Amino acid sequence: MKNINVDLLNKRWFTLLLTVVLFSSCEDDFLGDKLRSDTSVDFLYSTPEGLESAVVGLYSLNREIYQDLSLNGTYPLILQAKGDLGVGITGEVSLYSRLLWGASLGDYGTTSGINAHWVHHYRIVDRCNAIIKSAETITDLEVGRKNQILAEAKAMRANSYFTLYRLFNNIFITTEPTTPENAFDVPQDKSSVEEIFALLRSDLDFAIENLDYNPEQFGRWGQGAARHLRAKVAMWEEDWTEAAAQTDAIITSGNHALVATEDVFADELNHSETLFAINFERETIGGGNPHIMNWNMISAYSDAPGLIQSVENGGAGAGFISLNQYTIDLLNEDPNDNRKNNTYYIFEYAYNDEPGLPAGKQIGEPLDLYENSDTDQNEFMLYYRRQNPGILKFFDENVEPTDRNHFKNIMIYRSAETYLIGAEAHMMLNNTSKALEYINTVRERANTEPIASIDLETILEERARELAFEGQRWFTLKRTGKLFEYLSDHMNNDNMNESYPEGNPKTLLREYMKNWPIPQQQMDLLGPSYPQNDGYN
Repeated sequence: MKNINVDLLNKRWFTLLLTVVLFSSCEDDFLGDKLRSDTSVDFLYSTPEGLESAVVGLYSLNREIYQDLSLNGTYPLILQAKGDLGVGITGEVSLYSRLLWGASLGDYGTTSGINAHWVHHYRIVDRCNAIIKSAETITDLEVGRKNQILAEAKAMRANSYFTLYRLFNNIFITTEPTTPENAFDVPQDKSSVEEIFALLRSDLDFAIENLDYNPEQFGRWGQGAARHLRAKVAMWEEDWTEAAAQTDAIITSGNHALVATEDVFADELNHSETLFAINFERETIGGGNPHIMNWNMISAYSDAPGLIQSVENGGAGAGFISLNQYTIDLLNEDPNDNRKNNTYYIFEYAYNDEPGLPAGKQIGEPLDLYENSDTDQNEFMLYYRRQNPGILKFFDENVEPTDRNHFKNIMIYRSAETYLIGAEAHMMLNNTSKALEYINTVRERANTEPIASIDLETILEERARELAFEGQRWFTLKRTGKLFEYLSDHMNNDNMNESYPEGNPKTLLREYMKNWPIPQQQMDLLGPSYPQNDGYN
């Protein structure tokens, strides 16, 4: 395996300096980061206490891409914007959703948001490699604690490598940390698919064996999250038996269960459905910055007369990304579906500003001032800016409704997806009864009618209703070979595509775009023979 060239991660001496890796101590609270004046590479990677600090720092580092507020905080939204479920209305999100950024090597996306994903995950990998190598060599580390540290680092490494592979395809892997001796080594070729998945399996199998279902602190890797990720890896390998076994183990363990729809994204997400979440804390050293996910995903409804920003209407919003008509139609198929209307989404904004009420309107009435018009461009744009359905999955009720900065924990993996992975795996194994049991468990929680037959389209539709805008859709469609088809059929909305022909993503979409381009900034630093993904040369 190849060493990581530190220049690929940002600057050549990045990991050697370690950002002075963390500023964290594992003492006291998990996210109660404390500045250590004596933090050094020697301390972090040669003592049990240092390794504990280094592991805590992994979680802080994993949070960073969500905290990055440049480009209006769009970095974590690229996966949501480039898909078949949303409409990018304005701002930087719109440029990604219409494929105006990130569709070629020459546009800005390859050196900003897309580059950020490459850099972010290779930084995590390098930090994990350093922790793993040190934990394996420190002699005065109790065996159980050593295995816990190794398990968390290997789970985090597997998660980042799996994400990199699914995004960029032509990636290189290494298990060696960057050192002064290898910092200038340059990867000359991508790693094979077999090599990548062998490491993923090995890392996750170790994590499963050495993690408890109930981690020491909320937000750390546990056995349920490791099994869930192992099932996702197995699905990519079309190992339906392994995927089914892992999902069955989670579901039957008694440690994770679905909660009521209205509770899934409530409060701090610390409940039985959560498998893995990114923690946000106020007033912490080294990683307590807010995110603005909600601001991007709630309509700018308060621009309309008779409305001010409020908790009931989802707080502050810019309306950068919204549900498209395909997603709305899926949610409207069953009028009893409780995932909409102030649970996962806002479909109606209610007048709440008496001094600004339009004539004939009353407090509490839904906003109906604008229409999603195909002909009247003024009405059309006002709808998309002020009235389009908002997404509540990132809403923090503990901040002022006028504040775009939120500290709501962000869900990464949850057991609703475990059930849907299990449904698909069992379907592929011709175990139809178990597949129906699992998908209907999710549907019944949503108060929708159970289904009597199942196929891939049924699963993809249910995943859209349940998991929209949680960062999974692009990967699922890519894995199932449906990405180009579903994007061609559903991305953006037809009336928006027609209104902005220069930005109609369907005119730019090509099948090779299932893989993101390796940013040119990174290609310039890799070996001269390193392969760019097909279609971008």
